[in-house]
Amino acid sequence: MKRVVESELLDALPSDDPRAVRSRNDLRRINRLMGNQSVLGDALDSIVCGAAPMHLIELGAGDGTLLLRLARRRAKRWPKVKLGLLDMQPVVRAETLMAYQDQGWDAQIIAADVFDWLAQSDLADAPIIVANLFVHHFDGTRLPTLLKEIAGRARAFICCEPRRSQFSLAGSRLLGLIGCNQVTRHDAVVSVRAGFKDKELSALWPDPDRWSLQESLAAPFGHRFVAVRNASSG
Repeated sequence: MKRVVESELLDALPSDDPRAVRSRNDLRRINRLMGNQSVLGDALDSIVCGAAPMHLIELGAGDGTLLLRLARRRAKRWPKVKLGLLDMQPVVRAETLMAYQDQGWDAQIIAADVFDWLAQSDLADAPIIVANLFVHHFDGTRLPTLLKEIAGRARAFICCEPRRSQFSLAGSRLLGLIGCNQVTRHDAVVSVRAGFKDKELSALWPDPDRWSLQESLAAPFGHRFVAVRNASSG
């Protein structure tokens, strides 16, 4: 399948549109179906050593609930996490921020375009940057630029994306069976066509000799990419 990036309906809807609200609820179920929380958690387990304070940034965080489920499982292991939830149109509820606080995590909303934030950010420490169903939105020169900017600021990067395959495409066309609305059903097909396979992200990652790269299928429908800066590269 040739990679094709097209506009998704959810991105064009006002955040309070009932169709958008319903679609975000659908996405929570899709994340559970894809096992994305476990993919992110397992990758972070391999990166984070001990209980040292951690700085996390989630790109395209949406309602912020994906990492909240992870926080509830890992808070004792990872106390005092500083978390930035970045999105152009964040829809993080006050209750969600309070729930992070209850886990000992300091979660802050960052309302910004990802490129503007990456270009202007003066980070005192190199955070771990994560993204879930976000990177596939970018094509052409924007995707290599995004990866280059992330590599320039992060000590590690983890993303979960749709797997571009006939199997995933078939699965995306069956989401109506679990009650997903028209917006979600449309966007799921578009997302799979814009997804990744093989080592496509690794091939675009800058200075690969300075990083440990892992890229693989995240069964049944996902694609996993992890980049960790080598200790010798600073």
